[in-house]
Parts: sequence; C-alpha cells; structure tokens
Amino acid sequence: MTLDTTKHAAQTPEAEQPWAELGLKQDEYERIRAILGRRPTGAELAMYSVMWSEHCSYKSSKVHLRQFGDKAPESDALLVGIGENAGVVDVGQGYAVTFKVESHNHPSYIEPYQGAATGVGGIVRDILAMGARPVAVMDPLRFGAADHPDTKRVLPGVVAGIGGYGNCLGLPNIGGEVVFDPCYQGNPLVNALCVGVMKHEDIHLAKASGSGNKVILYGARTGGDGIGGVSVLASETFDDSKPTKRPAVQVGDPFQEKLLIECTLEVFKEDLVEGIQDLGGAGLSCATSELASAGSGGMRVELDTVPLRDSSLSPRRS
Repeated sequence: MTLDTTKHAAQTPEAEQPWAELGLKQDEYERIRAILGRRPTGAELAMYSVMWSEHCSYKSSKVHLRQFGDKAPESDALLVGIGENAGVVDVGQGYAVTFKVESHNHPSYIEPYQGAATGVGGIVRDILAMGARPVAVMDPLRFGAADHPDTKRVLPGVVAGIGGYGNCLGLPNIGGEVVFDPCYQGNPLVNALCVGVMKHEDIHLAKASGSGNKVILYGARTGGDGIGGVSVLASETFDDSKPTKRPAVQVGDPFQEKLLIECTLEVFKEDLVEGIQDLGGAGLSCATSELASAGSGGMRVELDTVPLRDSSLSPRRS
C-alpha cells in the first residue's frame, strides 16, 4: 500500500476521497483543495473533517456565539474569557473559580451510559487544563416525553453515566435538573458542567511559545473508539433507517483520569508546563493544532510514536 504523502497527493489529483463520509460538504472539500493547491492526503482530509465539523468549528452558530464576547460588559473579575478551555472568575483573596458546561447529546442518544460518562470526563479535563483542581459537577438534562419508550431507554443510562463517572473521580454532583418535552424526542440534551478552584498564579492557558519545547502526549492509549464522532456523529440526525455508529462513541476510563488529575496538578506545581490543551472530540488534530496556532510557531508531530491500543490504526485514523 502506497503511503499517501503530500508528494503522492500532488501526483494523484483525481484519486477518490471519502469527504462526504467524513461529514464534509462538496464546497468544503473544494475549498480544502484550493487552500492546499492539491488534493489533501488521507491524514489531512481527516484533520480538516474534524476541525471543520459543527462540533469543533461551530460553523452554524458562531455568528450568534460571537455576541457573548462582543457584548460582554467590562469586568475586573473576569480573569479568562472566551477562547480558552474554560472561563475563570476572581472570587477574592487570591482565589478564582473556573467553570464550563458542554453537551454530549448525540453520543448519549446512541450509547447513553458511555456517551454521558465521557461528557463528564471531557468537561473535567477542560477545567484541569486551566490549572485548577476540579471540585464538583452538575447536569442540566432534557429528554422527550416521559412516557415514551425511547426516553426510558436513554434516561437511566445517562443518569448512571454522569453519576458513575463523577463518583469514580471523587467529584460530588451538586445539582442538576431534568425537563421532559416531546420536542427533545430523538435528540436529548445532555449537558455536563464542572467547577474548579485555583489561585490566580496557577492559571494555565492553551498557548505554547518558544522553539524547542517538548510536546508530551499522556493519558489513555489511542484506540478506535471515538473516531468519526465529531465529524459525523455530533451533527447527525437519527432515524430508524440508518445504522448506529457505536464505534464513534468514546469509552471512558475514570480511574485513569483520576490519576491524570493528580499527575497534572503535580506537574503544574513543579512549574514544568509552558502550555496545555486537553484532547477533545477531535483528538490529536485539535490539541496539537490549537496549541501551536495560539502560540508563536508550529509543531512537528511524529504520529508513529503515538501509543496505540489498536495496532491496525493508520495515521489518518489516529
């Protein structure tokens, strides 16, 4: 099998590529080709598909979300605002709280327990990446009609997933709400919120400047679960005629994440971190590109050195 390098891509402009299966529209694929001046390699196409997905780029809602930054009143209490992993607010005496809420709607519909559990895991990592110790979680939820069979399928797993993952991390669930309405039938809203506490001087940002910094990837090994989740799953409409994409729902490991929390806080304490970014739904593509673009240079990534849980994974699928 020929490795799809940039040179190979330039020499095979008419090679068919699965851009539609990755969630891209035809005009988006053509724009990618125009930007690169050639067709993308398989790995580049996969990166574009996740970074240009609704989940990562907010392409249909950014025009509205931008108003939160444009219209926000000036406040000395707001230490970190829009653009970072989470917001940070001064609460006095040198302390600050950081918090964020995030949805895991479609994954929770397909696989209620793991979809909701990994929603908690992801939001906890956002708080940790700010330099804070996570202290509590919350969960505002929206489901379809209470007496609908599908609600009875989804709700127990979602509640168990949120509670189970938080318990394994030692984080209390300090509040939440549940609303039932037929408009959420087939598309529940599963939101997870995490709160963290830190000193002002402990704030860390997703920005790394300077040359020669070592990039360390740590956590669970990369497996097949979660692949395709943000490029296709997060924006998909479900019906009975389509197969469910179970591999696209990530499988969490809360006990490993608890170790990562303590490990990361210890590394922060030793002042060894220039910049930090958690791996969200777009995995390596998101963490590496955002960390580099927010800094002052680029990043060389050796995909061959990524620890794998599935040895059959290729660079475009890791």
